Order: sequence, then structure tokens, then C-alpha cells
Amino acid sequence: MHILLVEDDKEITNLLYFYLTRHGWRVTSCETYQEAIKKLDSSISICVLDLMLPDGDGLDLLAEIKKQYPNMASIIISAKTSSLDRVKGFEVGTDDYITKPFLPEELIYRISKLTHLKTSAEVVKIQDYTINQVQRSVYDHNDEKIPLSTKELDTLLYFIKNKGIALSREQIIAKIWENDSFVNDRIIDNQIKNLRKKMPRLAIDTLYGYGYRMNG
Repeated sequence: MHILLVEDDKEITNLLYFYLTRHGWRVTSCETYQEAIKKLDSSISICVLDLMLPDGDGLDLLAEIKKQYPNMASIIISAKTSSLDRVKGFEVGTDDYITKPFLPEELIYRISKLTHLKTSAEVVKIQDYTINQVQRSVYDHNDEKIPLSTKELDTLLYFIKNKGIALSREQIIAKIWENDSFVNDRIIDNQIKNLRKKMPRLAIDTLYGYGYRMNG
């Protein structure tokens, strides 16, 4: 697996590079926004990026990554610890958010979990959409691929497995986010908003004051 590491602190970069490559992963590191843009390519599976870069905003970089490579996974590593900063990151499209300081082993765990492919070979068809759970890909009725983030796809699969069942926001947080204390209702609502925008024929009902239910 190829990882793009964007971090301007050389000590952190060297430490993470050591641990990630020792885990068997290929790592390309860079320190600036512009350098990261130049090194982006389709071989990269996941981008690990800081928010405070010397020549630009990490959120702007993330937005550009999502524009060029919508299916590329991403993890923000940042000293910004407020819930608002985390919400902004998830709204732009990050799959995970780790606050500094953290242990390299935590990042390795998060990367492994994020990129783990589900083993089920079942191809699910629902409301004119086809979901291949092995390839973790989604296609519309014209066989056009729909770019979903890892969390968006996990949420979609969770709804499909519980079709017709009312799911509370707390249940969604527990299943998709493993009860991350920084994840709140706004982040969940934003995930559903993104799913509806990308897959407008999905029948997801809002249960006001409770959560959501997929029908159809």
C-alpha cells in the first residue's frame, strides 16, 4: 500500500516514516501544500495530512485531493483539537481525524482499519444502485462509478443491512465511528446529506429527534 504523508514537522515525519515503512507500506513524504499536489497520483491509497502547512491550509489540500481522487482515503493528523475543527475536516471529506500528540501505533491501527476490505463477495443491488462489497465500489443505473468516502460507504452498507429498521444517531456512531467521543449528530447528518446528494434515488427517511431509516 502506498501512503502520502504530508507533515512539515521533520521529527514527526521521520518517526512516522520509520514505523509505516517497517509495517511494510510504501511512504512518500512531503512538507508543503505545493509539494503534496505535485506528488499526488493514482498509486496512492491513503493520504495522511497535517492541517497547518507552511504554504497553505490542509483542508484546502484535502478538498483538492477529493476533487482529483474522490476514492482516496484520508486521515487528518493535527494539533487542532476542537470539535469544530474535526467537524470541518469530516465535512471536507476526511475519513478519520487524529489529534496530536499520538502514538505511531495508533496511526497504524487507524490506517489498517480504514483500508481493510470486507470479505463478503455479495453484490448488493438497491434502488437502481449496485454495490460491490469486495471492491467497495458503488455504481448507478448507467454503470457509472459513484465516489464515496470510506465512512460514507460504511454508513451505506450499515443501512442496507438494516433496511426498514429505524437507526438512531447513537447506533450509527457506535457502529461506524466506534463511539468516538468527538463525533456528534452534525457529523452524522452531514454523512447522510452527502449520501443523498451522491445517490439521490436512495430512500433514506429522516426520523426527527431520533435518526434515520432506509426503505425500498
